Amino acid sequence: MLVVQRARGDVAMTTVKTVDFMPRRKDISRADFRQHYEERHAPLAVPLFPFRRYRRNHLVDQGIEPGFDCVSEFWVSSLEAIGALMTGETGETMRADERKFLDQVANIAVRADPVLVDNDTGTRLLMIHDDGGKSDALIEACRKVGAGLDLLSPLDERKSPFAAIARIGDTAPTLPPGWRAGPTLSVTLTETDPATLQG
Repeated sequence: MLVVQRARGDVAMTTVKTVDFMPRRKDISRADFRQHYEERHAPLAVPLFPFRRYRRNHLVDQGIEPGFDCVSEFWVSSLEAIGALMTGETGETMRADERKFLDQVANIAVRADPVLVDNDTGTRLLMIHDDGGKSDALIEACRKVGAGLDLLSPLDERKSPFAAIARIGDTAPTLPPGWRAGPTLSVTLTETDPATLQG
């Protein structure tokens, strides 16, 4: 996992990133999932967690069912601090709200190593599987087309559904040997105003 050093004034800040593959409950629509997430869940979370950055990539209906409805991205200073919050009252509050719209059992969180941020706001995500490829070759392939790239790794005992996510524009990278393309997902990108975050 890449640990990003950012400077705020003369203070260096360590930032780590996680990604959640968030599926809706089976009894609600993707539109209802998105509405609840944006109008209730995200506003509930923002004052409770020390996010440095927080954005959601809601899948656009295109006949693809990858097993999740949103790819949420969280930048924080400490995974331990988030873990501590989730074991207390804050965690209970968030889990209670999740039950209203989220399939909690199928929700998977992973670590993200943001190795390329060239395309930080694109609205297409290429999911990538690792079949024994070299990371340097994948990074170079994405760099050639100006794609953003996060390398993913497990956060707990559950396996990450993908090895990487490329945020692409009109041109997808030609994947080198050992890397295999999963679905390319069109998304609506929503980011919380950094001025409202606690981190």
